Amino acid sequence: MTPLSAPNCSMNPLAVAAWSMMTPLGEDDATIDALLEQRSGFSPQTSPWKLRNALAAVVPTRPSHAARGGQWQRWLATSVARKALVTRSIDPQRAGDRCAFVFATSYGHLIDDPGSDTMSTWAKDVVRSVGCDLEPIVVGSGCSSGSDALGVAAALLDCGTIDTAIVVAVDIVTAAKRIAHSTLGTMAASYPRPFDIRRSGMLLGEAAAAVVLMRSEDCAESSGELVGIGASNDAFGLTSPDPSGLSVRLALDRALLAAGLSYGDLALYLAHGTGTQLNDDLEAKVVAEVFADNEALTIVGTKGALGHSLGACGLIEFILLLQMLKRQLAPATVGLSDPVTSIAARFPGPGGRRLSGPYGVSVTLGFGGFNTALIARG
Repeated sequence: MTPLSAPNCSMNPLAVAAWSMMTPLGEDDATIDALLEQRSGFSPQTSPWKLRNALAAVVPTRPSHAARGGQWQRWLATSVARKALVTRSIDPQRAGDRCAFVFATSYGHLIDDPGSDTMSTWAKDVVRSVGCDLEPIVVGSGCSSGSDALGVAAALLDCGTIDTAIVVAVDIVTAAKRIAHSTLGTMAASYPRPFDIRRSGMLLGEAAAAVVLMRSEDCAESSGELVGIGASNDAFGLTSPDPSGLSVRLALDRALLAAGLSYGDLALYLAHGTGTQLNDDLEAKVVAEVFADNEALTIVGTKGALGHSLGACGLIEFILLLQMLKRQLAPATVGLSDPVTSIAARFPGPGGRRLSGPYGVSVTLGFGGFNTALIARG
């Protein structure tokens, strides 16, 4: 497959004016620091049901008043959204209809603790909690939800509909999700080992993140830029990716076209890297092919330390991509000791690896064939 050549597919750079995140390894910069130190966020989580693995990566700072899943989902989203807004001194109420909230989750708490909630009621409550009465947009595209929410926000900014977008992604570990992945056989037998020849699956994690996006010309100071977005959907299967890799490559081609870059310009590939046999095989195959002439490309996977936060992982990993590019340093992939041969040389060792340039890409491969690539400039 050759890159697309349509003349109107470029996008204007968008500034990350502010960001915040909460993960099993801490808040904000604490997460990237922990990754560089090779720490893991997994701990045993009790379950009345027999599971393939008792481990999960949960955010440790859960308040007592957020005992139910819906309360926890709201608390996490409100916390990161409020911090990002305060960091930038943004009052969305005063911004009026020139501001938009875009939320992302997979199912959040809704399978276990639905109550009267829908896919949007919890998001509406979060917007009210930060002092605004705007109607939120909620994106649900499985594991690509966080990445696709950035895409929706970028489209609104790029066409001039709004001036500021607050993108919030959150997903939580619940009993139903653990049972589902244990039954599907996608749950790891021990610790996850992304891209390792002995990998046996993924483990769930939870996380929340918020990003404030603005057009770069309107933002005097930023944490980096979103410069390209590409997406595709192969609809190959409910849980299995298209083994040809063509749809993943299409998402990458589209993102590079939007950014006006080539595969040789990228210094870092932040992988989806679930640790499952099929996903990692496919991703390794695509990376080996498309970056064959880019020997400097470095690969990092973070789910071996953070778990798979489903609808939140795309936004979390985009923030981590930016932080690695800003530091010009990529950490080793936690859990990886014997990488698959085709891309083995691209993974940093325990001390990390210096990067060769300011551009990188994060990729999400969601259930149902949702593939999204985000290109950042640090």
